[in-house]
Amino acid sequence: MNKFLKIAHYSILGLVLLALVAGGLFVYKTFYGFNFYDTDPPELPADLGEQSVLVFSKTNAFRHDEAIEASLPVFRQMADDNGWTLFKTENGAVFNPEQLQQFDVVVWNNVTGKALNPEQREHFRNWLMQGGGYVGIHASGDFSHQWDWYEQEVIGARYSHHTMHPQFQQGQLTLERDETNPQLSEGLPETWVREEEWYIFYDNPRDRGFTVLYTLDGTGINPDGTIRLLLPDRDFGMGEDHPVAWYRTLEEGRTFYTSMGHQAGAFGEDHFQRMLVNAIRWAGGFD
Repeated sequence: MNKFLKIAHYSILGLVLLALVAGGLFVYKTFYGFNFYDTDPPELPADLGEQSVLVFSKTNAFRHDEAIEASLPVFRQMADDNGWTLFKTENGAVFNPEQLQQFDVVVWNNVTGKALNPEQREHFRNWLMQGGGYVGIHASGDFSHQWDWYEQEVIGARYSHHTMHPQFQQGQLTLERDETNPQLSEGLPETWVREEEWYIFYDNPRDRGFTVLYTLDGTGINPDGTIRLLLPDRDFGMGEDHPVAWYRTLEEGRTFYTSMGHQAGAFGEDHFQRMLVNAIRWAGGFD
């Protein structure tokens, strides 16, 4: 009997330790990622021409797998409907001068972690500031990227947490129409109610020179993202002025980011699709 109890005791202890290790690995991956870098560029189609879009979906940290998988056929349909050429990859080695120059827009499709090595980061930075277009979705603006320039100049706000109590909540969005740039608001509603895992940022992107497209009424959600022992003191929000989609020019380039897009269903929403089409057209300078 004593032998049985010892075996049971050590078995339970082993399971607890395994759970702790697995939890620790998950937390580390979420915050920092297990970073690997691609060195062999993908082969691009021979028919890439004008109005070319690269959809980049690499994840070295948390992977929004359902959203990414749901988005890919939607981006394909967008390209077909608008006459764009589209290339989809998770290979970070595409960020080289020769291949980047063949694209007008790069969509960071829920990209997480340090997806690019230092050389690839520099190529992306040069391409963007010399006239490229960037469209970022949801996790492409979280805290896993560990890249100050990207956080400050491309995203424009430091991520803190997302809603947790509950994780997904209904929120009302309000359009901020820019009469000097009607392309981004074309076909979009003045108000829009949708469900999302809402991101909370320490900063307001307006303060870094970004123009806001949509704001969330932050008083209408519970912004608490506190997770005991992991993320304490995250019971705060951004108040009434809670941007969820914004854009700017960056030297010769253009950047657009939306913190929305966690769930697969987002890519089936007409308004969300329309916003992304407008963003890609604007970022690429497409007619």
